[in-house]
Amino acid sequence: MLKFIRGKGQQPSAERQKVQRELFSFKKTIQHGFPNKPSSLAWDPTLRLMAIGTSSGVIKVLGKPGVEFYGQHQNNESAVTNIVFLPNQGRLVSLCADNSIHLWEINEINGTTTLEEKKIQSLEGKLKKISACHLESSAEHLLLGTEGGNIYLLNLETFEMSDTIIYQDVVMQNVPEDYKKNPGAVEAIAEQPGNPDRILIGYNKGLMVLWNRKTPGADQTYISSQQLESVCWHSSGKKFSSSHNDGSYAFWDVDVGDKPSEEPTTLYGPFSCKSVTKFLWKPTAKDDYMLFSGGMPRSSFSDRHTISVLHGKKHVVFDFTSKVIDFFTIDAAPKDSEESNEGGDGNPDAPEALIVLAEEELVAIDLRSEDWLQIPLPYLAPLHGSAITCVHHVSNVPDALWVKIDAAGREKTQSTYSDRAWPIDGGHIQEEAKEASENGTTDVNGDKELLLTGHEDGSIRFWDSNGISLKLLYKFSSSELFTSEEGIEALDSPIANGTTQEDEEESWPPFRKVGTFDPYSDDPRLAIKKISLCPQSGTLAIAGTAGHIIIAKVVSEPQGDGDIIPAEPEVKLITMNIVSDRDGFLWKGHDPLSLRKTASENCLPVGFRASAVLQLHPPAAVTSLALHSQWGVVAAGTAHGLALFDYKKVKPIITKCTLNPNDLSGAGDAPISRRKSFKKSLRESFRRLRKGRSQRSPAGEKRGSATATSPGGPSDRKRKDLASGSGEMAAGDTAAPAASPTSPASTSGVPAPLSPAEARPIERQVEARPLEDSLGSMVRCLYFARSFIVSAQTTTPTLWAGTNNGTVFVFTITVPNGQKRMEEDVSCQLGKEIQLKHRAPVISITVVDGSAVPLPEPLEIEKGVAPQPDNSAPHKVLICSEEQFKMFSLPGLKPLGKLKLTAHEGARVRRVGHARFYAPHPAQTTSTPYSETCLLSLTNLGDLIILSLPDLRRQLVSSCIRREDINGISSLAFTRFAEAFYLHSSSELQRVTLSATKVTKTNCSLLLPENARPKRASQIIITPQDDIEVEVAVAVEEEKGEVLVEGVVAGEPSDESKQQESSAPSSESTVVREDESVVPKPTVNGCADVDEKKDSTLESQIELGMIKKITKVTTTTHLSKDNGPKENGGTLDDEELLDMTGDITVDSVKDHLITSMNDDKIVERKTEKFEISSSKVESSVIVKTTTISSSEVATVINSSGETVGQEESPNRTEALPSRSVLNEISVVKRRLMVRAPLAIMEDLEEVV
Repeated sequence: MLKFIRGKGQQPSAERQKVQRELFSFKKTIQHGFPNKPSSLAWDPTLRLMAIGTSSGVIKVLGKPGVEFYGQHQNNESAVTNIVFLPNQGRLVSLCADNSIHLWEINEINGTTTLEEKKIQSLEGKLKKISACHLESSAEHLLLGTEGGNIYLLNLETFEMSDTIIYQDVVMQNVPEDYKKNPGAVEAIAEQPGNPDRILIGYNKGLMVLWNRKTPGADQTYISSQQLESVCWHSSGKKFSSSHNDGSYAFWDVDVGDKPSEEPTTLYGPFSCKSVTKFLWKPTAKDDYMLFSGGMPRSSFSDRHTISVLHGKKHVVFDFTSKVIDFFTIDAAPKDSEESNEGGDGNPDAPEALIVLAEEELVAIDLRSEDWLQIPLPYLAPLHGSAITCVHHVSNVPDALWVKIDAAGREKTQSTYSDRAWPIDGGHIQEEAKEASENGTTDVNGDKELLLTGHEDGSIRFWDSNGISLKLLYKFSSSELFTSEEGIEALDSPIANGTTQEDEEESWPPFRKVGTFDPYSDDPRLAIKKISLCPQSGTLAIAGTAGHIIIAKVVSEPQGDGDIIPAEPEVKLITMNIVSDRDGFLWKGHDPLSLRKTASENCLPVGFRASAVLQLHPPAAVTSLALHSQWGVVAAGTAHGLALFDYKKVKPIITKCTLNPNDLSGAGDAPISRRKSFKKSLRESFRRLRKGRSQRSPAGEKRGSATATSPGGPSDRKRKDLASGSGEMAAGDTAAPAASPTSPASTSGVPAPLSPAEARPIERQVEARPLEDSLGSMVRCLYFARSFIVSAQTTTPTLWAGTNNGTVFVFTITVPNGQKRMEEDVSCQLGKEIQLKHRAPVISITVVDGSAVPLPEPLEIEKGVAPQPDNSAPHKVLICSEEQFKMFSLPGLKPLGKLKLTAHEGARVRRVGHARFYAPHPAQTTSTPYSETCLLSLTNLGDLIILSLPDLRRQLVSSCIRREDINGISSLAFTRFAEAFYLHSSSELQRVTLSATKVTKTNCSLLLPENARPKRASQIIITPQDDIEVEVAVAVEEEKGEVLVEGVVAGEPSDESKQQESSAPSSESTVVREDESVVPKPTVNGCADVDEKKDSTLESQIELGMIKKITKVTTTTHLSKDNGPKENGGTLDDEELLDMTGDITVDSVKDHLITSMNDDKIVERKTEKFEISSSKVESSVIVKTTTISSSEVATVINSSGETVGQEESPNRTEALPSRSVLNEISVVKRRLMVRAPLAIMEDLEEVV
């Protein structure tokens, strides 16, 4: 209590808070793996980018490895059904299931290039449900076909629907009478190559119409008896193909509409076949490529997901294990690229690769290789090829081991995959210094990081986790060491090889298995539960569901290592009985796996080779695993106990049964306890309710405040079990209050100060656990350490084991030194036993040295990776249970302090790790950067907590995973540099960081050519308050300095407009124009005569007509900070707003406009002439928005002095002819604006 009183008022100092900000910061960085539930695919052949949309509204744009852009729709429940790239613009249009259309741009925001949503448009109505879309070759409009049969045009410049609509009724006028029935929804739209005025419209029921948009009218009609699925033009534009729902496809001549040029082909007929959903026709110099999805016979292969590729006599049906979403082909790279002369026949039109998006994976086929092999994926790898059962991260991987693993992976897949480079190579990766050299992580010699995933089929996959692309390096299959349930050996050929060449020749259709996704497991006992890898020695330990532990060691060519590798290595099998001292034990679970005599996995010259297999009895699933390669031992725990095994001599050491002597029913095979009666359970429930009511907090106090208050208050009166150590715990917690996941402190890492009243925690009463728990014997964690356990003078090799009922066993191990290691046996005996009073499951045990740093991993001291541990002060052991963190001294095991997590916050610990945090420092600095080692933990609420060592003070609390996401919480794996991986979905790993300096993020950009996007235009708005409104939009080209003028004359504004004019003007939509190589001279009222001054700057003259009887003017001027549009088509910077009001004269207007600007903002001088009452006012300024307000009726007079008309009745604007001029007239009358092209003066006189 005295320690609590002394430390009660302590709060982190300002210096400490600064250190916390430099060290700790939570951020979700990137996602690895394959997008969950993909729904659409797109390809930009110019920028060579690929886009994938998902059912949750996510869009991923990918280029070369390392180039990734991510976007998320606001409605995450609406699937992305279609994506269309705007070629060479870095923009794309997405169509969602809710019938909304979105415009996206790849822009640079705050130094990071990202996918930004710019505009949204939607069509309402059941008949306006979009069923097909097609982009014009000019990229001006997007054609949208609907289920009602009409086609709408979306103007991509304004992102507004065009007034032009291709109605189904009009299209049907030229159809023969026999077919004048409802043709159904628009199924396909395709523009004729070389003739953008003609589009091919395909309707659902088989009708196809070649529509001429210039006439307009139908040039030809094509009628099919089968339901239409897709259409595809031949590159010549004289022929096209159509695919149908009966598994057939047909070829048509443009000029012949009666019937196809050939009879429809049902390739896999004659019996009923599935529909051909998409058909591609790629002509080449020799034979054409024909690719289509579907078309399989319904009776025999209706469950196959296929894409057929035909090229001359070559015919392959690629068989996928999941549904095909979409596919496209990549044509050969341009001639100036490096790949232009590689392979193929030299025809630039020949497809280079086939990219297929399936429901569970992405597959790339090299169409230039002779056997059409697969191309290895640099990203989007299907992590869930077999269901992931465990995740393990390894840091400080030496280069020697990395090279061996990489070479082994290449050796295993050289006959399966093509060596061609990845064909999607768009985007640009920015060069920058490595983060490791900046944040101090160079003390690990720049070693690499591996991510290991264990799978249900018994395989372990090694992934390169150094960058943003998770690349598969190597796959170790433990299933090849065992036989299946029926005794039949596993298949020798991998799934990627599929059937052999002989089988392909005999079978029809000629199937070939592709992809790596295989959700089915031959035997559930093969599932991997635990993985341990020693990177310094290259030793791998794998534990499975059937109680088997595999010891494997990486090997390379015999020369160099000195290891003698037999031609046919033999795997030794050792069985250890954990329950040998329980005579009455009876196992009712599954049988152990049977070892094969020879394993193909062990016959490879490189890779991991199994040396021994340890089989535990009973064969229950392994729940914990520890490997110490320096001592040559491995320990494994199950629900019955633990076993220690010497894998160097392949000899058992010791077993320890943790079962209750009274419980011989067999833990692990009966997870559901039936011992409690319903009466007893009901009685306990009512007892808990009564206790809850009696301990309920006062009315004015919120119960939820307990989670956000400090856990460092005094001990509650009812906490009688603390005895010793309570004072240390309180002092360690008081200075670091816990922050709730939603509080500002949770994200910044700086704890918020609390009042003394809030400093006292409200402790929850944790229900006592039953003593006779059937799963209490389960060994949850194992840990090897050389520490002070026997005496305080000498260190001893020890093994620590924690169980599910809060028991900790400490074993001492005697390991012979040097040459005696292979002569004498390793001995082990139980040294101490600890029983935690709260009996919570022990999930982690760690020994820290005198500097509160965890002891280094095996062989790290010998290899120079880690320094010697600090033995100047006594070691401590940190025991982490699901409810508490508790520190003990060694060797006396005296409690030093604890942190009660469950009692204070109601959360339970699920994962624990240790990480080193580094403070940033300049790269040229030679001094060692400041660093701290902290404890990381994940709770069942999805919160990540950082605790300092050894005082266990909170440094950061942040919400990471939804508490409902059980799979995500149970799969999380920490790294040694404060990063973490967890399953965001079944196929994606989310990467997060808790460090402010160790951040893995994309560092890519998109380089667009000049004038790739239409530039934004500025606006000039002249608005008399009563009757006339004139808007003038000026688009300035930077290089040539020419001005495009767009004038708008409008009628009397509405009351809302008057209110808006009196206040600050709202932001108007910018006018966007397509840049041209040669900008024409500005046209003023239909006249192209523009005077050019002798001054070097451009002076454009804008004649707006003569406005009479104007008494007052209100001028609003927007001045831009930048004289040109931003890079990547961004909008202009925020503008300065200056308002000026006064009587209008020639001098006053000039003075107002000139004096309102700062000299540093004038980049280019423009001269504008306003003709007001036969007077001309010149101002050499940049005007973006000018508003002139009048209180009297205005009369518009043309340049010749004739009165055009008085704007009292602005309804005389209909039937104005369309001319190719830049000006527009817009008439506004009582909130109604009618826009029409501005006519020349002669037409205006006729209308008047």
